[in-house]
Amino acid sequence: MPAILHLSSLRLALFALLPFALASCGGGGGGGGGGFSFFPFPPGDSNPPPAAEAKYMVGGSVSGLLGSGLVLQLAGSADVTVAADGNFVFSEKRAKGTSYAVSVKQQPATPAQTCTVNNAAGTIGDADVANVAVVCATTSQKVSVTVTNLDTAGGLVLQNNAGDDLAVNANGTFSFTTPVAVGADYGVTVKTQPAALQVCIAKQAFGTVTAAPIAAVTVACTTPGADRFAFTANEGSSNVSMYTVLANGSLSNIGNFPVGGTPQHVTTHPSKPYVYASNISGATRGVIQYTIDTSTVPTGTLTQQRTITAGVGTSPLFVGIAPNGLHAYVIGDGMLRSLDVDANTGELTGGTAIAGGSNRKIGLDPQGRFAFVVSGSSLNTFRLDPNTGSPISPPASVTLPANSGLTDIAIEPTGRFAYANAGINPGTLLAYSIDATTGALTQIGSIPTGNTPFGMAIDPSGRFLYAANRNSNNVSAYSIDPRTGALTPVPGQPFAAGNVPNSVTVDRTGRFAYTANQADNTITVFTIDRTTGALGTGVNFPSLGMGPQFLALSR
Repeated sequence: MPAILHLSSLRLALFALLPFALASCGGGGGGGGGGFSFFPFPPGDSNPPPAAEAKYMVGGSVSGLLGSGLVLQLAGSADVTVAADGNFVFSEKRAKGTSYAVSVKQQPATPAQTCTVNNAAGTIGDADVANVAVVCATTSQKVSVTVTNLDTAGGLVLQNNAGDDLAVNANGTFSFTTPVAVGADYGVTVKTQPAALQVCIAKQAFGTVTAAPIAAVTVACTTPGADRFAFTANEGSSNVSMYTVLANGSLSNIGNFPVGGTPQHVTTHPSKPYVYASNISGATRGVIQYTIDTSTVPTGTLTQQRTITAGVGTSPLFVGIAPNGLHAYVIGDGMLRSLDVDANTGELTGGTAIAGGSNRKIGLDPQGRFAFVVSGSSLNTFRLDPNTGSPISPPASVTLPANSGLTDIAIEPTGRFAYANAGINPGTLLAYSIDATTGALTQIGSIPTGNTPFGMAIDPSGRFLYAANRNSNNVSAYSIDPRTGALTPVPGQPFAAGNVPNSVTVDRTGRFAYTANQADNTITVFTIDRTTGALGTGVNFPSLGMGPQFLALSR
């Protein structure tokens, strides 16, 4: 057995033992034999009453109010009548995790004004909500949206400022019913995706209303088609497993394709039947390229085309293909390497290398502007040449405390926000905004997650983020605020997965999620509620290989 396999087994064993080691050091309560109780109860009271649940207020401020009669509404609470600029608060308190939505029930008169609610909706956290902003003005403007490529089945519902639903069933330009006060913000989001297997994303969707109507917002819909095949890189058995994907998202085993080394990662081309596996040992060390049999009666079997060694380094840990399918990126040996993808054969050729690409994942900007690499305790941003795809500058770095345990970074589909994971236990997800010109990352928040978050994925609509937690054997799920990028836990999370989920993958329609479970050699398949982001009960399918690392999907 190659030495690298021993290291992998040792790494897995250490991860698995961490929770027990922590418990044996006195951090847990509940075991017998001495010690002390964290929660002493009065004698004879073995079942004390539960502590009262904390509840929080919802409120904010009003500005620009000149008229009278403004009434604000919060479902489940008494209305608030506002007579002048200043702060307001609703009477009913809300528990953590519950949602809220503030709206204007009655606009002011004498003079007539339009009042718009910004930061109108969200989920209660650990403090009062005080940032609801009501902006009033005597002038207002319409917000219009241009929709393209929408399937004739329709079903698309848009919102402005978390309300004012607009149902769209055709391509064209449409306006929201309620105008927005001049000086207030607008924010167009997709509330409900189309009935067909489409994904619609709003762009140029946020801003402040000035003297002209808003007409630059676009909603582009795509029909990605259901995934037909799945592949896993199996570190423990030196092969790539092949599956067909059934209509309900479940997997049917096809077989294994031997690698002859230690595969670390597998990925697919976004539009062509090519599969790439990174391999760090053996005679086939390099990036192995396969083609997929995509017959009318789908087989999904692979045919190996070549082992690519030139330009990929001696330890290719990860290989990623750019969203446009023209360029490939490989990390390993402390370098980020870029190569060209031959349009006819899929071969990776040429290429450049730049220092700063280590660890295990690359996050690629959907517009091809940047590549983001997690490297130990730093996040590196590489600007990419728009023509060649090559890195054109040294990386801009965000440095975190030593031993932060960074392993993955995920970029949401509009390219405005990035998310990285950090820490072993407790784990933390870090949220960043992305500078559209330089790619520089600015932290905008953080949120706790499970034990040892490892792989992450964002659904194709950009509404939900999922993190696979290796040592708590589950998946954390979060909704993404489309305006701010902030994360909010999805109700019901975390969701149980197999043993040591190493990665999580979301299919191209946003209906299914998969974890590759390294310790029990299974793949967990979840259904996704496309409205809430919640995962259904996971179903474990046996993997054909040992130690599956990543799962990749293809049409």
